[in-house]
Amino acid sequence: MRAGSAAASTGRHVAGALLEGLLLAALIAALLVALSPIFAPARSISTGHVSAAPRGTSWIALTQATSAASAQPSLGSNVAFATGYPNNVKNPRIEVLCYQGSDLVYGEAGGVDHTFQLGGASSLWLRVGGSAECTANLFYFGSHAGHQTYNWLASTDFSASG
Repeated sequence: MRAGSAAASTGRHVAGALLEGLLLAALIAALLVALSPIFAPARSISTGHVSAAPRGTSWIALTQATSAASAQPSLGSNVAFATGYPNNVKNPRIEVLCYQGSDLVYGEAGGVDHTFQLGGASSLWLRVGGSAECTANLFYFGSHAGHQTYNWLASTDFSASG
């Protein structure tokens, strides 16, 4: 009876060790995937110019705000952004979201070299006017398990007058 018990115990021990090894391998793989942007070469695009960016960092900054009345962002003015992101990011995009209180009054997305006209051609912001608080998000779309993913990289905030 002891021989059968010892064999069962050894079998459980081997199965447990195998399971622990698989879990450790999965953890290491997940860490490598999560840390891969840090070790990837970086690129920086600023209105069509490629320059050096710190390795693995992402950033976005307002670089241009043009309107007839002011150099500050305002409803109807054009804004552009400088960006930096790792080389392994394919097709990065920018979305501009503007709010009055908790209400989204304008939203638009485009490539990193896109110039955005605040308020667009038709938006709630154009209808109601007034100032807005805006956020520009640098992001890219990816895929995981057959589903599209939204991957945020960096943000910048700015105020726009009405």
